[in-house]
Amino acid sequence: HIFVQGGVGGLAAAVCGHVWQVLGDERPHTSIVEPETAACLYVSAVNGKPTLFPGDLETVMACLAAGEVNVPAWRILDRAANTFMTVPDEAAVAGMCLLAEGIDGDAPVVAGESGVAALAGLLATCADDSARTSLGLTDDSRVLVIGSEGATDPVLYQRIVGRSPDEVGGGS
Repeated sequence: HIFVQGGVGGLAAAVCGHVWQVLGDERPHTSIVEPETAACLYVSAVNGKPTLFPGDLETVMACLAAGEVNVPAWRILDRAANTFMTVPDEAAVAGMCLLAEGIDGDAPVVAGESGVAALAGLLATCADDSARTSLGLTDDSRVLVIGSEGATDPVLYQRIVGRSPDEVGGGS
């Protein structure tokens, strides 16, 4: 399984396209994750064609605040991605805080609000029995989560996490 954030689709298409090219039909299940208030890829998947996402696109995941898909990226994602999903801002905030604390002895990780969207998608999927079953996630699954940024806005990072990026572990 691969979870990667969406935005306009460039990063997600690069990941999906590469895995598809290398592994073909044996590629892992790929889930594209976007903010629920800026989900142009999700609505495009629902409609089966590039679709504008209406609204103000306000989200803490500012680097993913996209209302219009990149058409060349969409051509890849439409064929290569398996799942499109959305997450609320609260899920990204929770992911940032979780990584900043470190887990089971792992070192803390400085991850920005847009960079944790994929992790937020994985955590939401794991918390939902129906979604987990639908994606085929089990205790034996191997999962790659793409994290695309550190603390690009150190002031916002500190407000969310309660510590500066340097205090958590090495800046952005």
